[in-house]
Amino acid sequence: MGSESRMRTSWTTSQVAIAGRNFFAVCTSLLLIGNDGRLHADEVSAPPGAATPETSDSATAQPVVVQPLTNEQLAAKARPSLVFIRSTDRTGSDLGLGAGFVIDASGLIATARHVIGDGRDFVVELPNGSTAPVTEVYASSNQLDLAIIRVDAKDLSPLPVSDEDEAAQGRDVVAMGHPRGLRNSMASGLISGHQEIEGIRMLQLAMSIEPGNSGGPVLDRQGNVVGIVTMKSTVAEDVGFALPVKLLRDLRADPNPIPMSRWRTIGALDSRQWTTVFGANWRQRAGRITVNGQGTSFGGRTLCLRNRELPRAPFDLQVIVKLKDEQGAAGLVFHSDGDDRHYGFYPSGGNLRLTRFDGADVNSWTILHDEPHKAYKRGDWNTLTVRVHADFFECYVNGTKVLESRDSAFTEGTVGLAAFRGTEAEFRRFETGASLLPSSLDAAAREQIAQSAQEINPNFPANDRAVAKLLPLGESAAEMLNGEAQLLELRAKQLRQLSRDVHDTATRIRLAAALLIPTDIDDIDPNVPVVPSMIPDANGKSPDLLRAALLLAHMDNPDVDVEGYAARIDEMANELKASFPENPTEAQRLAALDKYLFEDLGVRGSQFEYYARSNSYLNEVIDDREGLPITLAVLYIELAKRVDLHVVGVGLPRHFVVRFEPSDEAAADETIDTFERGRRLSEDDIQKLLSSEGFPNEPQFREA
Repeated sequence: MGSESRMRTSWTTSQVAIAGRNFFAVCTSLLLIGNDGRLHADEVSAPPGAATPETSDSATAQPVVVQPLTNEQLAAKARPSLVFIRSTDRTGSDLGLGAGFVIDASGLIATARHVIGDGRDFVVELPNGSTAPVTEVYASSNQLDLAIIRVDAKDLSPLPVSDEDEAAQGRDVVAMGHPRGLRNSMASGLISGHQEIEGIRMLQLAMSIEPGNSGGPVLDRQGNVVGIVTMKSTVAEDVGFALPVKLLRDLRADPNPIPMSRWRTIGALDSRQWTTVFGANWRQRAGRITVNGQGTSFGGRTLCLRNRELPRAPFDLQVIVKLKDEQGAAGLVFHSDGDDRHYGFYPSGGNLRLTRFDGADVNSWTILHDEPHKAYKRGDWNTLTVRVHADFFECYVNGTKVLESRDSAFTEGTVGLAAFRGTEAEFRRFETGASLLPSSLDAAAREQIAQSAQEINPNFPANDRAVAKLLPLGESAAEMLNGEAQLLELRAKQLRQLSRDVHDTATRIRLAAALLIPTDIDDIDPNVPVVPSMIPDANGKSPDLLRAALLLAHMDNPDVDVEGYAARIDEMANELKASFPENPTEAQRLAALDKYLFEDLGVRGSQFEYYARSNSYLNEVIDDREGLPITLAVLYIELAKRVDLHVVGVGLPRHFVVRFEPSDEAAADETIDTFERGRRLSEDDIQKLLSSEGFPNEPQFREA
């Protein structure tokens, strides 16, 4: 037995090392066994090329835990695979930028679909700074906002793609990209959740994501790609979204290769029908033509001319146009020489303008008409029509004549579309013909249409009989009904605005009454009778701070029950009083107020959502128990008033606090920071605050 005992204790140094490593591996394995009783190998597998521990007859090798890579190591691993992508317009100017990453050494690069644009050229810069020719869009999906492109480059460094379907919530990750053009930048964070956006389950990233990150990889701590950045949140700071890497694997497995020569024609204008002049970005899709970007001619002018023989005069040309911004300009051109000379009829800055363009710059342009018109609908679709006669022409908007011109500088040429000043615009139903203006309806037909409109039951769709009655009137009936609908929509908008104005005015009168501010009702509207109780009466009353604060919230939200919330404050005061000892002193009441508000209710300053609108509305501060310094001060003052404590507000520079003024003049005042849960501010604290903001320590900066 002694010999056996010695054998068990007299291990060699090598055996001790082996046993120690195996013990550590076994313990780690036990910690990583899931609820299913199986070891999750992806969490403990050794990295490629890792040395294996020594083994003996009595010890078997165990999996080795992969140590997470540091940020420095992850950056070093990702940089050789990260590419910079610039999409360009037809003039070669940049339209946007983003990131991509190599997934195959033969030249496959993954990115976001929106980074490469719609049928546009784009440039791929490799990590070494060289530009690689793009040979094809290997696979793409508009729905997923995902693309794989192929470049003519070899021996690239691909990033390993994770084989899991979805990275788990809480996992530490980093994102690589070029935010706002800052090359090879890293953002570190975690997967804070999963969200379904437009039917796609996405990874929610708790990190800063900016334009230029799109298309970049999201890496786990082993350097594997677990997602592709596609967007940033528009409602929360430092939140972004990425596609799970499974979608990339699926897209790669089912490619739809498009050579670049064909890719550039997607969405392009049909060159058999249209010729563009002076650049910009003209596109055609689903029956509409769009334009954006600056034209190369003076004033950003760009033309899109129709390649079709025109009918003999008189004839009409017509288009329906909508401007993204009414300060822009876009519409029809006619009698064009295919270059600098032509007429243009188009909305510009809300007016309808007719211009004769005699050359390349503004000195050779003549504005023949530039006035607003009641038939033009700002921010909406408008039908522009030009009726060309042999010796004059007429211009219409929405079927209403705007002007007639006998300017005869140009009498022939092509027709088409134009845009100026980089205007984004959409055009539909461009056509030429003998007579495109809607035919006029006689009084009987108009009465029939009006009656049909009156008979519509808003709870049910129009029936077949109503449609059949109007069919003989053709498209003219449809145009008139559409016009009636637009008038009703405008009337509804005006009624809503009137309702809002009445609400705002009534609330302002109540607010003035609460603050004891005299109101000259005649200044509002001398014809409106005023309820006597709404007129202020300052006979010995002090301003009602509580109702004034609640009325400010009611101004923006008519559903706020001012009296209901005022009653809530009274109820809170009663709860506070119930906690008082018998015959409480002022000091005891003040201490009870602090405890009730900041401990029992948990009222606090809104540190992390300081600029949220809710913090400015007293009703929501009461509900959420957090707010701004001034709204918390109002709550504190109102509760103090109800328990006979004299507390006033103090507007310090860039901060608002309250001051408790004891009834005993010998007792010291207390300055209280309600935003900091009732923290008392010493004289030294106040002096430091004034000094930090550049104010002298003078009484006027601490007055109530």
